[in-house]
Order: sequence, then structure tokens, then C-alpha cells
Amino acid sequence: MADTKLNPNSDEEMADTKSNPNSDEQLLVWQRELPRRFLAGEVLWDDDVFIPAGVSKEHSAILQKVYTKYFSQICETDGFDIDIYPGKSQAAMYIPYLDFENENDLLMDLANQAIQDYNDNKIDGFEYKAEYVEKVNFIMAECREFFITVKVRNLTLRTPLVTFQIHAYKGPNEENVVRLCRRK
Repeated sequence: MADTKLNPNSDEEMADTKSNPNSDEQLLVWQRELPRRFLAGEVLWDDDVFIPAGVSKEHSAILQKVYTKYFSQICETDGFDIDIYPGKSQAAMYIPYLDFENENDLLMDLANQAIQDYNDNKIDGFEYKAEYVEKVNFIMAECREFFITVKVRNLTLRTPLVTFQIHAYKGPNEENVVRLCRRK
């Protein structure tokens, strides 16, 4: 099933986005657009891109269904809530970080920065403090970008913990870059 098309007009698009595999910028654009393009039927199924190492060719149809659910979860939750992972392959760019405790200091540093920015902008008038990281997904871009789900304490109301979602990374100059911080 190596060249089964999801859309017969997608050959040129797929070739254009993969024309220079050494271009980090092209790869990043391709990776960010892939979920929506796949779900819209605009991406050619290419075993080299979608099949994890060691999986037999006969499992292509099953993997197409897995990728449909995987990409749907990415699009619906902005990369935060993924409960299916097709395995290590070029198309599986959002990766659950199962042993994130190894980098808990980095993740808490990013979470604290995001929550501080959220507090400084007085988005909802409350003050929050990050308590602990609940789960993490990441993508490989110029830097590893983390999609962190964190439990946060409302210091103003002293209510039970609430959940925040933070998309952040450590920049190339070691600065914290927060792309998104919101209540779940």
C-alpha cells in the first residue's frame, strides 16, 4: 500500500514540502501543517513518512486509522491531550514525554515563567502559582517545544487546584519562550 493516495491532487504538494529534507525550516513547516493536511485528505500516504521502524507493510491500513485519531487529537487539543501515539516516524511529530520527571526543573521553570506572565497580564484578576507538572508532550523544532499540562493553585481564592496548559520552550539563548498559557 506504499503509494495509496488520500487525495489524487496531492503528489506535487507532498513533493514540494519534502524537496529539501535537509532544510530545517521546510521540515518544521511540513510538520506543523501535516495533521490538518492529512485530516483534510491532502497528503499522500507515504510509508517512509508514516510507518514506524520495524512495522510490516500490511499494517498500513491500521496505521492510517491510528494517524487519523492521533492527528484529530492534536488539532482538537492543540497538542496537549494525546492518548494515542503511532510510534517513532517522521509524521509522528507530537511525542508524549513519559519520563518528563528527568527534566522537571526545566519544565517547572517554563511553567513558572508562563504563570508569572499570566499573572502580570491580569487576565482574569486572580494570582496563580504552579504546583506540579501533570503531563507533557513535545515536538522537535529549532528547540524542543513542550506542551505542558500543569496543576496550579489559585492564591487569591484559595480554591482547589486548577489545570493550565502551557506551550513553551527554552530558546537558543537560554531564554524562556512562552507561546501559550491558558486555563484548561
